[in-house]
Amino acid sequence: MPELATFALFAYRHEAFVAEAIRSVAKQTYRPLELVITDDASPDETRRKIDEALRDFPADIPVIRINHPQNQGIPGVINAAVRQASGRVIVFGAGDDVSEPERVARTMRVFADPRVAFAHTAASVIDEEGELVRGREGAGHRDAELSLAGMLLGAGAPILGATCAYRADVFREFAELPPQILREDVILPIRGLILGEGRFIARKLVRYRTHAGNLHSPAPAQSSAEMVRRNLRFADDREASCAQLGADIAKARADGRILPDELDLYLRQEAAYSAVEQRLLRTKSMFVRAGQVALAWSLRRIGTVKAMKLFTLFVTPFLYAPVLKAWIRLSERKRQIRHG
Repeated sequence: MPELATFALFAYRHEAFVAEAIRSVAKQTYRPLELVITDDASPDETRRKIDEALRDFPADIPVIRINHPQNQGIPGVINAAVRQASGRVIVFGAGDDVSEPERVARTMRVFADPRVAFAHTAASVIDEEGELVRGREGAGHRDAELSLAGMLLGAGAPILGATCAYRADVFREFAELPPQILREDVILPIRGLILGEGRFIARKLVRYRTHAGNLHSPAPAQSSAEMVRRNLRFADDREASCAQLGADIAKARADGRILPDELDLYLRQEAAYSAVEQRLLRTKSMFVRAGQVALAWSLRRIGTVKAMKLFTLFVTPFLYAPVLKAWIRLSERKRQIRHG
C-alpha cells in the first residue's frame, strides 16, 4: 500500500494567490495524501481566501488547519505543521506558488528508496499574473543523486525551499528550528543529507512566483538600498544557523554517523563570515568597517568573494544592486554555456 504523504502549505499575506495554490494541491494525482495548511496571522484576506478555496476541496484529502493568532515566522510555522503531520514524507509548498498535478506522485516515487531523506525539483518562474518570466526558464540540469559533500561544494541545481520534500525523520531526529532561521532550505537539506541520500528531480513540478513580497527574490528593479536591507535581514539567520548546525553535527556524531570533512569546513567558513558580519553591524564608521573586512580577509578568515560581498554591503552599499545584477548575468551566461 502506498505511504501517506503530507503536503504542508504555508501562507502569509497571500490573499491574491493562495486559492490557486490550494487548487493545485486538490489536483494532485497521488493518494493517500493529507493537507496541512497554515496561515501565519496574515493581516490581509488570506484566511478568508483559504476558507473559500477549501469549500470544494476533495473529500479524500484530509485537511488540517493551523491559524496562528500571532505571526510565528518561517521556523514557527514549519515546526507547527510538522507536529501535526502524519505522513512519512512531507512535501513543502508556499501559498503563492503552484504545484503541478504530478508533483507529489513523482516525489514519492524517489522516496520509495528508503535511503532517500531529502528531494527537490526543478521549477519554472512565474510573475504575479501567473505568466512565465522570460529569461528564467532554468538551465538543463538532469535527475541526480545528491550527497552532502556535493551540496556543500555547490554541485548540482540550486535548492529552492518551495520545491523541497523531506522524510519525516529529518524533523524527528533533530531539534525544532530556532526562531531566527529564515533559510530553512539550507539547514533542512543538510539535515536530510546527514541522515541519508538526496535526489534532484529535473522535471519542473513547481511554478515559483516572483513578486514584491518575496523574501528571497528581490525584483530586478529594486534599488541597492532595498537589496542591502533585505540581505542584512539574514545576519541573525546566519548566526542562528551556525549554532544549530554545530549542535546537529554534534548529535549526528554522537549517534555514530560519519560525516564528510566538507561539512566541518562549511561550518567554519559560515561561522567566520557571520562573526565578521555581526561586528560590522555594530560598527558605524565606514572607514572602520573597511578595515575590519580587510583584516578578516588578510588573516584568511574569509575568502575573496565573501570579503567583496561584505565590503559592498557595508562600505559601498550603493554599488550592491549593479554588482549583484552583473554577477547574476555572468552566472546565467556561464550556466547556459555549460549546458549548451
